[in-house]
Amino acid sequence: MSERSIQSQTCYKQLRRMVLLGQIPAGERFREVEWAARLGVHRSSLREALSGLAHEGLIRRGERGGFFAPLYEQRDLDEILEVRAILEAGAIRLLAARPPAEVPLQRLSEVCDMMQQLLDSDLELGFVDADRQFHQILIELSENQKLISIHQRAPLPILFSPLADIERRRKGAIQTIAEHRQITQLLMDRQFDAAVELLQHHLQHATERLLVANQPR
Repeated sequence: MSERSIQSQTCYKQLRRMVLLGQIPAGERFREVEWAARLGVHRSSLREALSGLAHEGLIRRGERGGFFAPLYEQRDLDEILEVRAILEAGAIRLLAARPPAEVPLQRLSEVCDMMQQLLDSDLELGFVDADRQFHQILIELSENQKLISIHQRAPLPILFSPLADIERRRKGAIQTIAEHRQITQLLMDRQFDAAVELLQHHLQHATERLLVANQPR
């Protein structure tokens, strides 16, 4: 691979992760000079990466050119919620058919413990990353490689609001951990229908918290 191709792929992966974890303010423009310097790549490599992300639907092209971080409206949030619920509920249905000894559910418990440690340490971005890991592991436990690939490639960000005050974000984080632990326990008890129902409520709660957080006080 050429150096330009390597730079473009590296840049794409870094930016994709930042967008998925909500590390770039909504609506912010990706200014080429600034972002190329920030990521240590040539502007041509940056443009290739941004074009790839725009093609995926993770960022948007401006009407007069340029690339921008997404602005999520109610419809966007509803669609993200619906797709995540379909994929993750499907994963639960698949792992339900496997013998209990073959499903390492302790991985989910370990992520919950890590989320609590990150919350206690006020490491917000690390917490958001761990939140995404929980849902990724849930998909991986299905051992369906096609489903895993679809989930990895889908533009399904973990959304949180930088506009919310610290107390609101903390309450949301505490609720997220509690719901993750409840889902994990239901899976351990092989109560799969109840786990799917709680998962759907959990995703809905996350969306509602984001909407409330963005409302002016």
